[in-house]
Order: sequence, then structure tokens, then C-alpha cells
Amino acid sequence: MNLYRRGRIAERKVMGWLENHGHTNIRRSAGSRGAADIKSVSPGGYRTYTQVKSYGASLGSAGRRELRDVARQRKGFAQYVHYESGRVDKVVPLGNWSKRRARA
Repeated sequence: MNLYRRGRIAERKVMGWLENHGHTNIRRSAGSRGAADIKSVSPGGYRTYTQVKSYGASLGSAGRRELRDVARQRKGFAQYVHYESGRVDKVVPLGNWSKRRARA
């Protein structure tokens, strides 16, 4: 299995995890393009932009900055999720610039 496929599988698993934690309107980016892999609405009603990294991969400072910028521009919340060994290993919030809640 190649790294791209393994990453897409991890994204799908994280989507399920987000849904189990109350997120709605969960969408995955096409072909892992852009700063955020997954866009959703949190249980509190805020737009959430999530970058998923699996196994040995990590999100570098440039990637964090890009994800934070996207969230800031779209008045949302940025987070980084690390998926390993069949579970969400850690969730790292990267900032909240929400001035208003997402529309339902």
C-alpha cells in the first residue's frame, strides 16, 4: 500500500472519529489538496479545518502556518490530528479565530 492510500484511509477513519464526537457536515478535500484535509462543523457550531497526519508523518511549521491562515480567513478553527495504530493518537488545536458560528 502506498503512502497516499494509507493517508486517505487515515482521513476516512478520522472522519468517523469526528462524527462520533459530534461534528456535522463533514467533508474531505478532493485529492488531499489544500491546507485542510477535512472540513466540518464542531458541536459548538464552529467551522473546523483539520489536517490529518498518519504514522510517522508530522505537520511542519509551514503546514501549521498555512492551516492557521486558512482557518483565520474563513473565520474557523484549525486543528491537527495524528492517527496511528488504528486510533486517533492526538488532537492539537492550532488557534480559534471564530467571530461567528457556521450557518446550518
